[in-house]
Amino acid sequence: MLTRPERRAAGILILVILLLALLYLGTVHLIPDQGAADYRPDLPDGTLVRLEGIVLETKITGTGGHLIANISGTDVFIPNGGKDPLLVSGDRVKVIGIIETYAGKKEIIANRLSDITILV
Repeated sequence: MLTRPERRAAGILILVILLLALLYLGTVHLIPDQGAADYRPDLPDGTLVRLEGIVLETKITGTGGHLIANISGTDVFIPNGGKDPLLVSGDRVKVIGIIETYAGKKEIIANRLSDITILV
């Protein structure tokens, strides 16, 4: 049998766990796409962005097995994406990633395959 202080501590612990679960669920559903901004080429490097568009071209890099997809005119770099290519030309997709400048050109880095959604 738990003593009164132990019951109180257990109740507080359960309350904290419930509050954390509600906070997590609230942020997942109330802040869609991780709070990413719509992509614009004038946004600074390091900005979390969302891009929706049509896959125009895909190519695998010569080294590293990375995938570069051109989505509506914007390059999206997918590290290790060439090992299990999921994008084909003509797909309508949504990508969430970080803006970086490579060789003087803006691109989006999608670090996880879960950051890419094929839209129907």
